Amino acid sequence: MAATAVIGRSFSDALYERYCDFDSSWDDLKNGCDIVFFVGTSPKKTESGLVLTSSSVVLTDEKISHVGDPRAVEHTCCHVELVDISSNEFSDWQEISLLLSSLPHVKNINMSFNPFPTSLHILPDDIQWPNLNTLCLNGSRIPFEMVIELLKKTPNLEELQLCANGYKTLKFSSNDFKHLKLKRIYISNNELEEWIDLCQLGLLFPQLETLIASENPLQTFCLNNYPEQTSWTVIDYFPKLTTLSVNQVQIKQWDDIIELNQIPNLNTLRIHAAPLLKPYKKEERFFLILGFMPKLSKFNGSYITANERETNERRFIRYYAERDDKPQRYYDLINKHGQLKPLVDIKIRAPYATTVTLVYNQYSIEKEIDLRQTVQQLKKLLETEFHVPASRMRLFYVDELAFNMGVGGPEELKYPQRLLHTYNVHDQDKFFIDLKNDLVSSATATTKKYLLTKTKNRQAAEESSARRKILDSPSKQQSVENNYRPDSSFSTSSDDDKQSHHQGEENPFSFSYIQNFNNEQQQQQIQEQLIKLDDIDHLLPSLTTTTLIYDDDLLSAACASVLTTMTNPSE
Repeated sequence: MAATAVIGRSFSDALYERYCDFDSSWDDLKNGCDIVFFVGTSPKKTESGLVLTSSSVVLTDEKISHVGDPRAVEHTCCHVELVDISSNEFSDWQEISLLLSSLPHVKNINMSFNPFPTSLHILPDDIQWPNLNTLCLNGSRIPFEMVIELLKKTPNLEELQLCANGYKTLKFSSNDFKHLKLKRIYISNNELEEWIDLCQLGLLFPQLETLIASENPLQTFCLNNYPEQTSWTVIDYFPKLTTLSVNQVQIKQWDDIIELNQIPNLNTLRIHAAPLLKPYKKEERFFLILGFMPKLSKFNGSYITANERETNERRFIRYYAERDDKPQRYYDLINKHGQLKPLVDIKIRAPYATTVTLVYNQYSIEKEIDLRQTVQQLKKLLETEFHVPASRMRLFYVDELAFNMGVGGPEELKYPQRLLHTYNVHDQDKFFIDLKNDLVSSATATTKKYLLTKTKNRQAAEESSARRKILDSPSKQQSVENNYRPDSSFSTSSDDDKQSHHQGEENPFSFSYIQNFNNEQQQQQIQEQLIKLDDIDHLLPSLTTTTLIYDDDLLSAACASVLTTMTNPSE
Protein backbone atom coordinates (compact mmCIF):
# COMPACT_ATOMS: atom_id res chain seq x y z
CA MET A 1 0.00 0.00 0.00
CA ALA A 2 2.88 2.33 0.64
CA ALA A 3 4.18 1.90 -2.90
CA THR A 4 0.71 2.52 -4.24
CA ALA A 5 0.42 5.72 -2.24
CA VAL A 6 3.66 6.97 -3.72
CA ILE A 7 2.97 6.29 -7.39
CA GLY A 8 -0.79 6.90 -7.32
CA ARG A 9 -3.98 4.94 -7.09
CA SER A 10 -4.52 1.57 -8.71
CA PHE A 11 -7.25 0.81 -11.20
CA SER A 12 -8.58 -2.00 -9.00
CA ASP A 13 -8.86 0.27 -5.94
CA ALA A 14 -10.58 3.00 -7.91
CA LEU A 15 -12.95 0.43 -9.41
CA TYR A 16 -13.86 -0.85 -5.92
CA GLU A 17 -14.33 2.62 -4.44
CA ARG A 18 -16.46 3.78 -7.34
CA TYR A 19 -18.78 0.80 -7.65
CA CYS A 20 -18.59 -1.15 -4.36
CA ASP A 21 -19.15 -0.89 -0.60
CA PHE A 22 -16.92 1.67 1.09
CA ASP A 23 -17.01 -0.20 4.43
CA SER A 24 -15.56 -3.47 3.10
CA SER A 25 -12.21 -4.26 1.62
CA TRP A 26 -11.64 -5.87 -1.76
CA ASP A 27 -10.58 -9.15 -0.11
CA ASP A 28 -13.71 -9.14 2.08
CA LEU A 29 -15.92 -8.83 -0.97
CA LYS A 30 -14.17 -11.78 -2.60
CA ASN A 31 -14.53 -13.83 0.61
CA GLY A 32 -18.31 -13.51 0.80
CA CYS A 33 -18.94 -10.35 2.81
CA ASP A 34 -22.42 -8.91 2.46
CA ILE A 35 -22.67 -5.81 0.23
CA VAL A 36 -24.57 -3.08 1.98
CA PHE A 37 -24.33 0.01 -0.29
CA PHE A 38 -23.34 0.59 -3.90
CA VAL A 39 -22.49 3.66 -5.94
CA GLY A 40 -23.42 3.59 -9.60
CA THR A 41 -24.29 0.28 -11.26
CA SER A 42 -24.47 -2.49 -8.69
CA PRO A 43 -22.14 -5.49 -9.11
CA LYS A 44 -23.22 -9.02 -8.32
CA LYS A 45 -21.42 -11.39 -5.94
CA THR A 46 -20.38 -14.84 -7.15
CA GLU A 47 -18.49 -17.69 -5.54
CA SER A 48 -15.31 -16.64 -7.28
CA GLY A 49 -15.65 -12.89 -6.50
CA LEU A 50 -17.37 -9.66 -7.52
CA VAL A 51 -18.63 -9.19 -11.10
CA LEU A 52 -19.91 -5.92 -12.54
CA THR A 53 -23.19 -6.22 -14.40
CA SER A 54 -22.71 -2.93 -16.21
CA SER A 55 -21.24 -2.86 -19.71
CA SER A 56 -19.25 0.32 -19.02
CA VAL A 57 -16.80 1.58 -16.40
CA VAL A 58 -16.03 5.30 -16.08
CA LEU A 59 -13.06 6.29 -13.90
CA THR A 60 -12.02 9.70 -15.17
CA ASP A 61 -9.75 12.07 -13.24
CA GLU A 62 -9.08 9.56 -10.45
CA LYS A 63 -5.24 9.88 -10.40
CA ILE A 64 -4.87 6.25 -11.48
CA SER A 65 -1.32 5.32 -12.43
CA HIS A 66 -1.20 1.50 -12.39
CA VAL A 67 -3.42 -1.58 -12.60
CA GLY A 68 -3.25 -3.04 -9.14
CA ASP A 69 -4.63 -6.60 -9.05
CA PRO A 70 -4.93 -7.64 -12.72
CA ARG A 71 -6.78 -10.89 -11.94
CA ALA A 72 -9.42 -9.11 -9.89
CA VAL A 73 -9.79 -6.54 -12.68
CA GLU A 74 -10.15 -9.22 -15.33
CA HIS A 75 -12.76 -11.14 -13.34
CA THR A 76 -14.76 -8.10 -12.23
CA CYS A 77 -14.85 -6.57 -15.73
CA CYS A 78 -15.61 -9.76 -17.63
CA HIS A 79 -18.86 -8.19 -18.96
CA VAL A 80 -17.49 -4.69 -19.44
CA GLU A 81 -17.16 -3.47 -23.05
CA LEU A 82 -16.38 0.23 -22.53
CA VAL A 83 -13.75 1.68 -20.18
CA ASP A 84 -13.07 5.41 -19.79
CA ILE A 85 -9.88 6.17 -17.85
CA SER A 86 -9.16 9.57 -19.42
CA SER A 87 -7.41 12.34 -17.45
CA ASN A 88 -5.49 9.97 -15.18
CA GLU A 89 -1.75 9.43 -14.59
CA PHE A 90 -0.71 6.39 -16.65
CA SER A 91 2.89 7.01 -17.68
CA ASP A 92 4.40 3.52 -17.89
CA TRP A 93 3.94 1.44 -21.03
CA GLN A 94 4.17 -1.76 -19.05
CA GLU A 95 1.23 -0.72 -16.90
CA ILE A 96 -0.71 0.37 -19.96
CA SER A 97 -0.01 -2.95 -21.64
CA LEU A 98 -0.99 -4.82 -18.46
CA LEU A 99 -4.26 -2.86 -18.23
CA LEU A 100 -5.22 -3.66 -21.80
CA SER A 101 -4.38 -7.32 -21.20
CA SER A 102 -6.53 -7.28 -18.04
CA LEU A 103 -9.55 -6.12 -20.04
CA PRO A 104 -9.80 -8.84 -22.71
CA HIS A 105 -13.50 -8.23 -23.43
CA VAL A 106 -13.32 -4.45 -23.69
CA LYS A 107 -14.14 -3.10 -27.18
CA ASN A 108 -13.87 0.62 -26.53
CA ILE A 109 -11.23 2.21 -24.28
CA ASN A 110 -10.57 5.90 -23.75
CA MET A 111 -7.07 6.68 -22.47
CA SER A 112 -7.02 10.33 -23.51
CA PHE A 113 -5.12 12.97 -21.54
CA ASN A 114 -2.80 10.58 -19.76
CA PRO A 115 0.91 11.56 -19.55
CA PHE A 116 2.19 8.79 -21.83
CA PRO A 117 5.95 8.56 -22.21
CA THR A 118 7.37 10.12 -25.38
CA SER A 119 9.81 7.26 -26.00
CA LEU A 120 9.10 4.27 -28.23
CA HIS A 121 8.37 1.04 -26.37
CA ILE A 122 8.40 -2.24 -28.27
CA LEU A 123 5.64 -4.50 -27.00
CA PRO A 124 6.17 -8.28 -26.74
CA ASP A 125 5.10 -10.30 -29.75
CA ASP A 126 2.72 -12.50 -27.77
CA ILE A 127 0.56 -9.56 -26.67
CA GLN A 128 -2.62 -9.11 -28.71
CA TRP A 129 -5.86 -7.26 -28.06
CA PRO A 130 -8.12 -8.67 -30.76
CA ASN A 131 -11.42 -7.48 -29.27
CA LEU A 132 -10.48 -3.81 -29.18
CA ASN A 133 -12.62 -1.83 -31.65
CA THR A 134 -12.12 1.84 -30.64
CA LEU A 135 -8.98 3.40 -29.14
CA CYS A 136 -8.98 7.03 -27.92
CA LEU A 137 -5.57 8.64 -27.34
CA ASN A 138 -6.51 12.34 -27.58
CA GLY A 139 -4.31 14.88 -25.81
CA SER A 140 -1.82 12.24 -24.68
CA ARG A 141 1.14 13.51 -26.76
CA ILE A 142 1.82 9.90 -27.70
CA PRO A 143 4.43 9.61 -30.50
CA PHE A 144 3.03 8.46 -33.81
CA GLU A 145 5.62 5.66 -33.88
CA MET A 146 4.11 4.34 -30.65
CA VAL A 147 0.67 4.52 -32.19
CA ILE A 148 1.89 2.21 -34.95
CA GLU A 149 3.21 -0.18 -32.28
CA LEU A 150 -0.22 -0.25 -30.61
CA LEU A 151 -1.94 -0.76 -33.95
CA LYS A 152 0.10 -3.92 -34.50
CA LYS A 153 -1.53 -5.37 -31.36
CA THR A 154 -5.09 -4.39 -32.33
CA PRO A 155 -5.80 -6.15 -35.63
CA ASN A 156 -9.58 -5.53 -35.45
CA LEU A 157 -9.47 -1.86 -34.49
CA GLU A 158 -11.93 0.23 -36.55
CA GLU A 159 -11.70 3.69 -34.95
CA LEU A 160 -8.63 5.62 -33.78
CA GLN A 161 -8.65 9.06 -32.15
CA LEU A 162 -5.43 11.12 -32.10
CA CYS A 163 -6.68 14.69 -31.64
CA ALA A 164 -4.70 17.45 -29.88
CA ASN A 165 -1.43 15.54 -29.78
CA GLY A 166 0.70 18.32 -31.28
CA TYR A 167 1.60 16.41 -34.44
CA LYS A 168 3.49 18.44 -37.04
CA THR A 169 4.19 15.44 -39.26
CA LEU A 170 3.12 11.78 -39.41
CA LYS A 171 6.33 10.11 -40.52
CA PHE A 172 7.01 6.57 -39.37
CA SER A 173 9.60 3.94 -40.19
CA SER A 174 7.36 0.90 -40.72
CA ASN A 175 6.52 1.65 -44.34
CA ASP A 176 5.52 -1.92 -45.02
CA PHE A 177 2.87 -2.00 -42.25
CA LYS A 178 -0.81 -1.67 -43.22
CA HIS A 179 -3.80 -1.92 -40.96
CA LEU A 180 -6.57 -3.64 -42.88
CA LYS A 181 -9.50 -3.00 -40.54
CA LEU A 182 -9.36 0.64 -39.46
CA LYS A 183 -12.14 2.74 -41.05
CA ARG A 184 -12.32 5.94 -39.01
CA ILE A 185 -9.52 8.20 -37.79
CA TYR A 186 -9.84 11.49 -35.87
CA ILE A 187 -6.75 13.67 -35.99
CA SER A 188 -8.16 17.18 -35.53
CA ASN A 189 -6.60 20.08 -33.64
CA ASN A 190 -2.99 19.25 -34.45
CA GLU A 191 -0.30 21.22 -36.31
CA LEU A 192 -0.27 19.40 -39.64
CA GLU A 193 0.49 21.67 -42.59
CA GLU A 194 1.24 19.14 -45.34
CA TRP A 195 -1.57 17.37 -47.17
CA ILE A 196 0.84 14.58 -47.96
CA ASP A 197 0.92 13.60 -44.27
CA LEU A 198 -2.79 12.86 -44.33
CA CYS A 199 -2.36 11.02 -47.60
CA GLN A 200 0.15 8.76 -45.84
CA LEU A 201 -2.68 7.76 -43.52
CA GLY A 202 -4.50 6.56 -46.59
CA LEU A 203 -1.59 4.24 -47.36
CA LEU A 204 -1.43 3.08 -43.75
CA PHE A 205 -5.18 2.39 -43.61
CA PRO A 206 -6.37 1.22 -47.05
CA GLN A 207 -9.93 0.66 -45.71
CA LEU A 208 -10.21 4.21 -44.39
CA GLU A 209 -13.72 5.64 -44.91
CA THR A 210 -13.83 8.64 -42.55
CA LEU A 211 -11.05 11.18 -42.01
CA ILE A 212 -11.70 13.97 -39.50
CA ALA A 213 -8.78 16.40 -39.76
CA SER A 214 -10.26 19.79 -38.88
CA GLU A 215 -8.31 22.61 -37.22
CA ASN A 216 -5.05 21.72 -38.91
CA PRO A 217 -3.25 24.50 -40.84
CA LEU A 218 -3.23 22.59 -44.12
CA GLN A 219 -1.99 24.81 -46.96
CA THR A 220 -3.26 22.86 -49.96
CA PHE A 221 -5.01 19.73 -51.19
CA CYS A 222 -3.04 19.54 -54.42
CA LEU A 223 -0.47 16.76 -54.78
CA ASN A 224 1.25 18.75 -57.53
CA ASN A 225 2.99 20.68 -54.78
CA TYR A 226 4.90 17.51 -53.82
CA PRO A 227 7.12 16.58 -56.80
CA GLU A 228 8.49 13.51 -55.02
CA GLN A 229 4.97 12.02 -55.05
CA THR A 230 4.20 12.52 -58.74
CA SER A 231 3.85 8.79 -59.31
CA TRP A 232 0.94 8.66 -56.84
CA THR A 233 -2.58 10.05 -57.25
CA VAL A 234 -5.18 10.80 -54.66
CA ILE A 235 -7.02 7.67 -55.79
CA ASP A 236 -4.07 5.59 -54.61
CA TYR A 237 -4.18 7.21 -51.19
CA PHE A 238 -7.94 7.22 -50.52
CA PRO A 239 -9.63 4.50 -52.55
CA LYS A 240 -12.55 4.11 -50.10
CA LEU A 241 -12.74 7.48 -48.35
CA THR A 242 -16.36 8.78 -48.21
CA THR A 243 -16.27 11.43 -45.42
CA LEU A 244 -13.76 14.24 -45.03
CA SER A 245 -13.78 17.05 -42.45
CA VAL A 246 -11.17 19.77 -43.01
CA ASN A 247 -12.73 22.76 -41.28
CA GLN A 248 -10.46 25.73 -40.46
CA VAL A 249 -7.71 24.88 -42.93
CA GLN A 250 -5.60 27.51 -44.72
CA ILE A 251 -6.36 26.81 -48.38
CA LYS A 252 -6.62 29.88 -50.63
CA GLN A 253 -7.51 28.61 -54.13
CA TRP A 254 -10.47 26.88 -55.71
CA ASP A 255 -8.07 24.44 -57.31
CA ASP A 256 -7.72 22.84 -53.87
CA ILE A 257 -11.45 22.18 -53.74
CA ILE A 258 -11.44 20.89 -57.30
CA GLU A 259 -8.62 18.51 -56.37
CA LEU A 260 -10.87 16.82 -53.80
CA ASN A 261 -13.04 15.64 -56.71
CA GLN A 262 -10.26 13.17 -57.48
CA ILE A 263 -11.19 11.17 -54.36
CA PRO A 264 -13.43 8.60 -56.07
CA ASN A 265 -16.00 7.91 -53.32
CA LEU A 266 -16.05 11.20 -51.43
CA ASN A 267 -19.66 12.28 -50.87
CA THR A 268 -19.55 14.05 -47.47
CA LEU A 269 -17.53 17.19 -46.80
CA ARG A 270 -17.32 19.62 -43.91
CA ILE A 271 -15.46 22.89 -44.36
CA HIS A 272 -16.66 26.16 -42.81
CA ALA A 273 -13.72 28.45 -42.22
CA ALA A 274 -10.84 28.96 -44.64
CA PRO A 275 -9.15 31.99 -46.24
CA LEU A 276 -10.62 30.86 -49.57
CA LEU A 277 -14.20 31.16 -48.31
CA LYS A 278 -13.84 34.30 -46.21
CA PRO A 279 -14.75 36.83 -48.97
CA TYR A 280 -18.00 35.01 -49.79
CA LYS A 281 -21.36 35.09 -48.08
CA LYS A 282 -22.73 31.94 -46.49
CA GLU A 283 -25.15 31.17 -49.33
CA GLU A 284 -22.43 31.83 -51.90
CA ARG A 285 -20.10 29.35 -50.22
CA PHE A 286 -22.85 26.77 -50.36
CA PHE A 287 -23.62 26.92 -54.08
CA LEU A 288 -19.97 27.42 -55.08
CA ILE A 289 -18.83 24.30 -53.21
CA LEU A 290 -21.73 22.28 -54.63
CA GLY A 291 -21.01 23.64 -58.08
CA PHE A 292 -17.38 22.58 -57.97
CA MET A 293 -18.07 19.19 -56.33
CA PRO A 294 -20.80 17.29 -58.22
CA LYS A 295 -20.57 14.09 -56.16
CA LEU A 296 -21.39 15.59 -52.75
CA SER A 297 -24.56 14.32 -51.10
CA LYS A 298 -23.91 15.92 -47.70
CA PHE A 299 -22.20 19.25 -47.07
CA ASN A 300 -21.57 20.82 -43.64
CA GLY A 301 -24.06 18.47 -42.04
CA SER A 302 -26.87 19.10 -44.56
CA TYR A 303 -28.08 16.45 -46.97
CA ILE A 304 -28.32 17.63 -50.58
CA THR A 305 -31.51 16.69 -52.41
CA ALA A 306 -31.79 16.50 -56.18
CA ASN A 307 -33.76 19.76 -56.33
CA GLU A 308 -31.24 21.55 -54.13
CA ARG A 309 -28.38 20.39 -56.31
CA GLU A 310 -30.06 21.61 -59.48
CA THR A 311 -30.94 24.96 -57.89
CA ASN A 312 -27.40 25.54 -56.65
CA GLU A 313 -25.83 24.49 -59.93
CA ARG A 314 -28.00 27.04 -61.70
CA ARG A 315 -26.89 29.68 -59.23
CA PHE A 316 -23.32 28.66 -59.95
CA ILE A 317 -23.90 29.27 -63.68
CA ARG A 318 -25.43 32.70 -63.12
CA TYR A 319 -22.65 33.64 -60.72
CA TYR A 320 -19.90 33.01 -63.28
CA ALA A 321 -21.91 34.17 -66.32
CA GLU A 322 -20.83 37.78 -65.80
CA ARG A 323 -17.26 37.00 -64.75
CA ASP A 324 -14.19 36.63 -66.92
CA ASP A 325 -12.51 33.91 -64.81
CA LYS A 326 -14.91 31.11 -65.77
CA PRO A 327 -13.76 27.67 -64.55
CA GLN A 328 -14.14 24.50 -66.57
CA ARG A 329 -16.95 23.44 -64.29
CA TYR A 330 -19.02 26.37 -65.60
CA TYR A 331 -18.96 24.98 -69.14
CA ASP A 332 -19.78 21.50 -67.86
CA LEU A 333 -22.87 22.85 -66.16
CA ILE A 334 -23.82 24.82 -69.27
CA ASN A 335 -23.86 21.54 -71.17
CA LYS A 336 -26.05 20.08 -68.44
CA HIS A 337 -28.54 22.92 -67.86
CA GLY A 338 -28.11 25.07 -70.97
CA GLN A 339 -27.72 28.84 -71.14
CA LEU A 340 -29.67 30.59 -68.39
CA LYS A 341 -31.13 34.06 -68.46
CA PRO A 342 -30.19 36.36 -65.60
CA LEU A 343 -32.72 36.58 -62.81
CA VAL A 344 -34.77 39.74 -62.33
CA ASP A 345 -33.57 41.73 -59.36
CA ILE A 346 -36.65 42.00 -57.19
CA LYS A 347 -36.41 43.78 -53.88
CA ILE A 348 -38.65 42.04 -51.43
CA ARG A 349 -39.81 44.26 -48.62
CA ALA A 350 -40.08 43.00 -45.08
CA PRO A 351 -43.51 41.36 -44.54
CA TYR A 352 -44.32 43.70 -41.65
CA ALA A 353 -43.52 46.94 -43.49
CA THR A 354 -46.28 48.87 -45.24
CA THR A 355 -46.75 52.37 -46.63
CA VAL A 356 -49.61 54.40 -45.16
CA THR A 357 -50.84 58.01 -45.25
CA LEU A 358 -50.53 60.06 -42.05
CA VAL A 359 -52.89 63.03 -41.79
CA TYR A 360 -52.87 65.85 -39.26
CA ASN A 361 -54.63 69.25 -39.52
CA GLN A 362 -55.08 69.05 -43.32
CA TYR A 363 -51.41 68.04 -43.73
CA SER A 364 -50.66 64.54 -44.99
CA ILE A 365 -47.51 62.52 -45.70
CA GLU A 366 -46.80 58.98 -46.89
CA LYS A 367 -44.52 56.92 -44.68
CA GLU A 368 -43.45 53.28 -44.35
CA ILE A 369 -44.16 51.92 -40.88
CA ASP A 370 -43.40 48.64 -39.14
CA LEU A 371 -46.61 46.81 -38.22
CA ARG A 372 -44.83 44.90 -35.47
CA GLN A 373 -44.82 47.99 -33.30
CA THR A 374 -47.55 48.94 -30.84
CA VAL A 375 -49.99 51.84 -31.02
CA GLN A 376 -47.96 53.65 -28.37
CA GLN A 377 -44.77 53.25 -30.39
CA LEU A 378 -46.51 54.63 -33.47
CA LYS A 379 -47.65 57.65 -31.46
CA LYS A 380 -44.04 58.26 -30.43
CA LEU A 381 -43.09 58.23 -34.10
CA LEU A 382 -45.89 60.67 -34.94
CA GLU A 383 -44.83 62.89 -32.06
CA THR A 384 -41.47 63.36 -33.74
CA GLU A 385 -43.00 63.76 -37.18
CA PHE A 386 -45.76 66.26 -36.37
CA HIS A 387 -44.52 67.75 -33.08
CA VAL A 388 -47.71 66.72 -31.32
CA PRO A 389 -47.45 65.35 -27.74
CA ALA A 390 -48.20 61.62 -27.70
CA SER A 391 -50.02 61.98 -24.38
CA ARG A 392 -52.53 64.40 -25.96
CA MET A 393 -52.91 62.52 -29.23
CA ARG A 394 -55.95 60.69 -30.57
CA LEU A 395 -55.27 58.32 -33.45
CA PHE A 396 -57.84 57.05 -35.95
CA TYR A 397 -57.34 54.30 -38.53
CA VAL A 398 -59.23 54.19 -41.86
CA ASP A 399 -59.26 51.07 -43.99
CA GLU A 400 -59.21 52.75 -47.39
CA LEU A 401 -60.72 49.81 -49.28
CA ALA A 402 -63.57 49.30 -46.83
CA PHE A 403 -64.20 53.03 -46.66
CA ASN A 404 -64.46 53.39 -50.45
CA MET A 405 -66.93 50.49 -50.51
CA GLY A 406 -69.02 52.24 -47.87
CA VAL A 407 -68.76 49.42 -45.32
CA GLY A 408 -66.31 50.88 -42.84
CA GLY A 409 -65.37 54.11 -41.17
CA PRO A 410 -62.62 55.45 -38.92
CA GLU A 411 -61.60 53.33 -35.94
CA GLU A 412 -59.92 54.96 -32.96
CA LEU A 413 -56.80 53.19 -31.70
CA LYS A 414 -57.53 53.19 -27.97
CA TYR A 415 -55.22 50.42 -26.73
CA PRO A 416 -51.57 51.56 -26.44
CA GLN A 417 -50.05 48.06 -26.29
CA ARG A 418 -51.99 46.57 -29.19
CA LEU A 419 -49.86 45.67 -32.20
CA LEU A 420 -50.60 47.46 -35.45
CA HIS A 421 -50.74 44.31 -37.58
CA THR A 422 -53.78 43.14 -35.59
CA TYR A 423 -55.75 45.92 -37.32
CA ASN A 424 -55.01 44.29 -40.68
CA VAL A 425 -53.37 47.42 -42.07
CA HIS A 426 -52.69 47.51 -45.83
CA ASP A 427 -50.81 49.79 -48.18
CA GLN A 428 -52.38 53.22 -48.75
CA ASP A 429 -54.54 53.02 -45.63
CA LYS A 430 -54.73 56.22 -43.57
CA PHE A 431 -54.09 57.29 -39.99
CA PHE A 432 -55.68 60.54 -38.80
CA ILE A 433 -54.21 62.43 -35.85
CA ASP A 434 -56.29 64.63 -33.56
CA LEU A 435 -55.75 66.15 -30.10
CA LYS A 436 -57.74 65.11 -27.05
CA ASN A 437 -60.67 67.41 -26.07
CA ASP A 438 -60.59 68.76 -29.65
CA LEU A 439 -58.16 71.56 -28.76
CA VAL A 440 -57.42 72.39 -32.37
CA SER A 441 -61.08 72.64 -33.43
CA SER A 442 -61.91 74.81 -30.42
CA ALA A 443 -59.01 77.12 -31.13
CA THR A 444 -60.01 77.37 -34.77
CA ALA A 445 -63.63 78.15 -33.92
CA THR A 446 -62.60 80.79 -31.37
CA THR A 447 -60.33 82.45 -33.91
CA LYS A 448 -63.07 82.53 -36.52
CA LYS A 449 -65.59 83.95 -34.05
CA TYR A 450 -63.17 86.69 -33.04
CA LEU A 451 -62.47 87.63 -36.65
CA LEU A 452 -66.14 87.69 -37.59
CA THR A 453 -67.13 89.79 -34.59
CA LYS A 454 -64.37 92.30 -35.22
CA THR A 455 -65.27 92.44 -38.91
CA LYS A 456 -68.95 93.07 -38.22
CA ASN A 457 -68.18 95.84 -35.74
CA ARG A 458 -65.86 97.54 -38.18
CA GLN A 459 -68.38 97.21 -40.99
CA ALA A 460 -71.13 98.69 -38.84
CA ALA A 461 -68.99 101.70 -37.90
CA GLU A 462 -67.88 102.32 -41.45
CA GLU A 463 -71.37 101.85 -42.80
CA SER A 464 -72.76 104.37 -40.33
CA SER A 465 -70.07 106.90 -41.24
CA ALA A 466 -70.65 106.42 -44.94
CA ARG A 467 -74.39 106.75 -44.65
CA ARG A 468 -74.07 110.00 -42.72
CA LYS A 469 -72.02 111.43 -45.57
CA ILE A 470 -74.48 110.33 -48.25
CA LEU A 471 -77.47 112.52 -48.94
CA ASP A 472 -80.51 111.52 -47.02
CA SER A 473 -82.31 110.32 -50.12
CA PRO A 474 -84.80 107.41 -49.83
CA SER A 475 -83.96 106.21 -53.30
CA LYS A 476 -80.23 106.24 -52.65
CA GLN A 477 -80.61 104.58 -49.24
CA GLN A 478 -82.85 101.92 -50.78
CA SER A 479 -80.26 101.35 -53.55
CA VAL A 480 -77.48 100.79 -51.06
CA GLU A 481 -79.55 98.44 -48.96
CA ASN A 482 -80.59 96.42 -52.01
CA ASN A 483 -77.06 96.00 -53.31
CA TYR A 484 -75.03 95.62 -50.14
CA ARG A 485 -75.90 93.27 -47.27
CA PRO A 486 -72.78 92.72 -45.15
CA ASP A 487 -74.48 90.41 -42.66
CA SER A 488 -75.58 87.99 -45.34
CA SER A 489 -72.07 87.71 -46.80
CA PHE A 490 -70.80 86.19 -43.55
CA SER A 491 -73.79 84.15 -42.56
CA THR A 492 -72.61 81.01 -44.35
CA SER A 493 -69.17 81.09 -42.79
CA SER A 494 -70.63 81.62 -39.33
CA ASP A 495 -72.98 78.65 -39.75
CA ASP A 496 -70.15 76.45 -41.02
CA ASP A 497 -68.03 77.39 -38.02
CA LYS A 498 -70.78 76.50 -35.61
CA GLN A 499 -71.46 73.21 -37.39
CA SER A 500 -67.73 72.38 -37.54
CA HIS A 501 -67.34 73.14 -33.86
CA HIS A 502 -70.34 71.00 -33.00
CA GLN A 503 -69.02 68.09 -35.04
CA GLY A 504 -65.63 68.42 -33.42
CA GLU A 505 -67.18 67.86 -30.03
CA GLU A 506 -68.79 64.60 -31.20
CA ASN A 507 -66.34 63.04 -33.66
CA PRO A 508 -63.93 65.01 -35.87
CA PHE A 509 -63.68 62.09 -38.32
CA SER A 510 -67.23 61.26 -39.30
CA PHE A 511 -68.01 59.42 -42.52
CA SER A 512 -69.01 62.63 -44.34
CA TYR A 513 -65.92 64.43 -43.02
CA ILE A 514 -63.58 61.77 -44.47
CA GLN A 515 -65.39 61.99 -47.81
CA ASN A 516 -64.88 65.75 -47.88
CA PHE A 517 -61.18 65.27 -47.10
CA ASN A 518 -60.68 62.88 -50.01
CA ASN A 519 -62.25 65.46 -52.39
CA GLU A 520 -59.36 67.88 -52.72
CA GLN A 521 -61.24 70.23 -55.08
CA GLN A 522 -64.09 70.72 -52.66
CA GLN A 523 -61.70 71.23 -49.73
CA GLN A 524 -59.82 73.90 -51.71
CA GLN A 525 -63.04 75.77 -52.37
CA ILE A 526 -63.95 75.69 -48.66
CA GLN A 527 -60.58 77.15 -47.70
CA GLU A 528 -60.90 79.93 -50.29
CA GLN A 529 -64.20 81.03 -48.75
CA LEU A 530 -62.58 81.79 -45.36
CA ILE A 531 -62.16 85.56 -45.10
CA LYS A 532 -59.17 86.83 -43.14
CA LEU A 533 -59.20 89.99 -41.14
CA ASP A 534 -56.40 91.53 -43.19
CA ASP A 535 -58.48 91.24 -46.39
CA ILE A 536 -61.46 93.24 -45.14
CA ASP A 537 -60.05 96.59 -46.33
CA HIS A 538 -59.39 95.11 -49.77
CA LEU A 539 -62.87 93.66 -50.14
CA LEU A 540 -64.72 96.82 -49.03
CA PRO A 541 -62.74 99.84 -50.30
CA SER A 542 -65.82 101.99 -50.92
CA LEU A 543 -66.92 101.81 -47.27
CA THR A 544 -63.71 103.41 -45.99
CA THR A 545 -63.59 106.34 -48.40
CA THR A 546 -64.53 109.79 -47.16
CA THR A 547 -65.61 110.99 -50.58
CA LEU A 548 -69.17 112.29 -50.69
CA ILE A 549 -71.30 110.72 -53.38
CA TYR A 550 -74.27 112.71 -54.52
CA ASP A 551 -74.95 111.23 -57.93
CA ASP A 552 -77.18 108.12 -58.09
CA ASP A 553 -75.28 106.69 -61.06
CA LEU A 554 -71.95 107.03 -59.33
CA LEU A 555 -73.34 105.41 -56.17
CA SER A 556 -74.73 102.50 -58.16
CA ALA A 557 -71.39 101.99 -59.88
CA ALA A 558 -69.56 101.93 -56.53
CA CYS A 559 -71.97 99.37 -55.08
CA ALA A 560 -71.62 97.16 -58.17
CA SER A 561 -67.83 97.26 -57.79
CA VAL A 562 -68.09 96.18 -54.15
CA LEU A 563 -70.41 93.29 -54.95
CA THR A 564 -68.16 92.10 -57.78
CA THR A 565 -65.14 92.08 -55.45
CA MET A 566 -67.01 90.10 -52.77
CA THR A 567 -68.19 87.53 -55.31
CA ASN A 568 -64.70 86.97 -56.74
CA PRO A 569 -62.25 87.56 -53.84
CA SER A 570 -59.32 86.15 -55.81
CA GLU A 571 -59.50 89.07 -58.15
